[in-house]
Amino acid sequence: MTRRLIRLLPALFVLSGALLLSACQRGDADRALLDAPAVGDLYAAQLSAFSEYEFNDDSRVPIDPAHGLLKVVAADADGVIVITENTASSEKATARSDLRGDVSAIEFDDSERIEIAKADLHKAYEDGLIYAVRRPSAD
Repeated sequence: MTRRLIRLLPALFVLSGALLLSACQRGDADRALLDAPAVGDLYAAQLSAFSEYEFNDDSRVPIDPAHGLLKVVAADADGVIVITENTASSEKATARSDLRGDVSAIEFDDSERIEIAKADLHKAYEDGLIYAVRRPSAD
């Protein structure tokens, strides 16, 4: 039993290293997109950190923190204006899944436009309030 474990250790180290490298590369790609934001960019984020509105589940119970997508509707050298997804989840994984999936069916709320300065955009990413970025036109 111990011999098997010893044989598996190098494979586990290689796998761990590959996963870590992949995560670092994804972070670099996200930061590059945040450096040059464009209309249509999508951010998986903690919506309750950006929106003044409360998000509720199907039973009208408040979700806090609420996770979902932010969509960039305007971008310039100073920052971005985003709108929130109409629905939210208490789970980060749901927002990540939405970001990776077909976003054409996702509805966004045009009534609240949220301004985020470029420096605040980077801080939100470093603080984990924005945790994944996608540029649909680059897919």
